[in-house]
Amino acid sequence: MCCLLNIYHKISVLIQYNTYQKISWTFVLTIAFSLCLVGQCPQPIWNTSNLGGAYVDDIGNKTIFGDFSNTREGQYVNDGHLYFFGDITNDGFIGDGQGDEYIKTCDTTTTLISGGGYTEFNRLDVDNPRDIILKKDIRIVENLNFENGLIHTDRNVFRERVFFADGAEYTNVSDERHIDGAVSRQGAGPFIYPVGDGDHMSRIKAEGVNPFDIFVTTYHSILQDESQFNSKGAFSPILADLDISKVQDKEFWTLSGGQSTTVTLFWTEFSDIYNLVNDVNDLVVVGWDGEKWVNLGNTETIEIFNTGTVTSSNIMPDRYDAFTFGVADSDADGYVDSEDVAPLDPCLPDASSPACTNNSTCIDVELSVYLEGPLQSGKIGEYNDEMRTLLNRYGYLPGQRPTTLLGTATPPAQPYYVSPWLYDGQEGLEFNAFASGGSNIYPPDVVDYVYISIRTTPEVLTTVCTKAALLMSDGNIEMTEAFDCCDLTEQAYYILIEHRNHLPVMSPRPVPIENGVMSFDFRTNQSYTRLLGDGQKEISEGVYVMYAGNGDQTLASASLKDINANDLSKWTEENGDHSGYYFQDYDLNGDVNVHDKAIWLTNNGVFTDVDR
Repeated sequence: MCCLLNIYHKISVLIQYNTYQKISWTFVLTIAFSLCLVGQCPQPIWNTSNLGGAYVDDIGNKTIFGDFSNTREGQYVNDGHLYFFGDITNDGFIGDGQGDEYIKTCDTTTTLISGGGYTEFNRLDVDNPRDIILKKDIRIVENLNFENGLIHTDRNVFRERVFFADGAEYTNVSDERHIDGAVSRQGAGPFIYPVGDGDHMSRIKAEGVNPFDIFVTTYHSILQDESQFNSKGAFSPILADLDISKVQDKEFWTLSGGQSTTVTLFWTEFSDIYNLVNDVNDLVVVGWDGEKWVNLGNTETIEIFNTGTVTSSNIMPDRYDAFTFGVADSDADGYVDSEDVAPLDPCLPDASSPACTNNSTCIDVELSVYLEGPLQSGKIGEYNDEMRTLLNRYGYLPGQRPTTLLGTATPPAQPYYVSPWLYDGQEGLEFNAFASGGSNIYPPDVVDYVYISIRTTPEVLTTVCTKAALLMSDGNIEMTEAFDCCDLTEQAYYILIEHRNHLPVMSPRPVPIENGVMSFDFRTNQSYTRLLGDGQKEISEGVYVMYAGNGDQTLASASLKDINANDLSKWTEENGDHSGYYFQDYDLNGDVNVHDKAIWLTNNGVFTDVDR
C-alpha cells in the first residue's frame, strides 16, 4: 500500500472542513498507515488544511501525511489519536481534546510548528530523530513523552516555548531527549524543568505557591555559540560578593517569575563540580543581580555519584538575570559585605512607629497623570476625556482572572519588580482572584500600575522614597496602602512618575510639602526638561500626556530614556501576542498588534532629560 501511495506522492489534496463534524477513517487508509509505520516512511502525499471545525472522536484515528495547516477560522479538537508526519501551521485553535497526539518521522527532516493561533496538546508523543523546532508556544495539558529527538525553541523569544499546564508532566527525558530552549510551567508545587543545550540535559527546579504561578526558564552552556551563552549579559565569574570564593563559568540558567521560590540546580558530569569545590556542602546557588554574583544560600545538597543538586534559600527569581553554582567563602571570618546589610528605616514596622513620627516627617501625595496609550480613542491622534480600562475589564491586570476565552492570567504583584526598577514592594499582592474568597477585585476605573519616586534633586542618586500605585481612568493616582514616605528633612521634593511602556515624567521644580501632602497635576503641567529633551506630549492646549512607546526600558542609557529602534525590536518579538499583560502593549488593550507599532512610529526619536 505504501508503494501505491508513493506513486502519487506529488498529488496534493486539500481537505476542507466547513462545519464541526466527526471524522471516521476508511479501512484502506488505516491499513496504509499501519504498513508505513512498520515499513518505510510515507511520502508527503496529502497537504491538509482545516478551514472550519474538525473533530476526532474517542475511537477515531487520523493520520496527516505531509504538512497540516489550521487556518485562522479553524478549530480542531482531538479525543482520539492524531498522527502528524509533517510541519504544523496553526493560525486558529487546536485544543480542548482528551486524546493523544503523535509527531513522527523516519526520514531526515525536522518538524516545524508555527503560526499565531492557540496550540494545545493533551498527551503529546514526540518521535522525531531530526528534532522539532518551535516558532510558537505549545501548551501541554497532561503529558509530554519523548521517544526520539529534541524540541528546540529560541531562548530569547518568550512566546516560543513549551508551556506545561497545572498538573502536566513529562516522561522519558534524557541527554538525547529534552527541551533545548525555553520552558514554562503554571501551577502549584515543585516542578523540575527538562531543559538542556542539545548535547546534554541540565535541569532546574522551582516551586509555585498557587495554581496560577508561572515560571519560565532556559539553560545556557559554553557549548553553545557565544551569542547564545551571553544572550542575557556578560556574567563575569570574577565579580561576586565577598562571601563567595568561586563562581562556575561553564553554564547558567535563567528563571523568571513573580512568585518567591527556592531554586534547585542540577549538576552533571559536564558541570565539572569537583574541579570547582572539594566539599559539595560548600556549594551555594548564586544569582547575578545586574552587577555581581550574589550568594543565594544552600538549604540542601544531594550528591549521587558524579551528579547532584544544590537548593537555594527562598528568593524572588525576577531580581536576578542568571543562576549558577558558587562556592561559599570558607575562611570563616564572619565578614559580611556592607551592601548586603539593609539600611536602617526609622519608619519600620510602620509609619506610626516612634522613630518615624518623632524624628522625621511622613508625607502623603496627591498626583494625577495621563498615559497617552489608553487615553487614545482607538485612532492615532484622537483622545478621549478619560483613559480606557480594557486591561481591567478583560481581567488581564496582575492577580485578575481573565474574562476572555484565551486570556492569560498574570500573577498578583506590582509589575516593577523587574529591571530597571527592581522594586520589591508588596503593593498589589492583595489583588488575587485565585486566593480563597478572592475575585476580580480591582475598582472598575483602574487603568494600570505606575511607579512613584521622591527625590531631593533631579539626580536619581538622591531618591529617598519609592512606591507603586494604581492609576485611575480620570488620571488620579491612588495608593493601595498608606504612602508612608518618612525620614524626610527637606521642605520640597521632585516627584517622578514612571510607567512600564511610557517615558517617565518629573515635576519641573521641587514640590513643597503643605500640611503633610505634596500635590502635582501632570495633566495640566509640562514635565521636567533640560537642554534638548522632551517632557510630555501636549495633545490640546494645556493638556499633557506621557509619551507612549518606551517598551524597552533597559539599563543601557539609550533604551532607558529614548523611544527608539530597540522598542520596535521588542514590539516585533511580542507582535501577535494577545489576551494578556504585555510590556509592548502601548495602548493597554491586552493585545500587541500594528496599532501599538503605529503609536511607536509617532513617538520614535523622542527622549527625556529625566535622570534614570
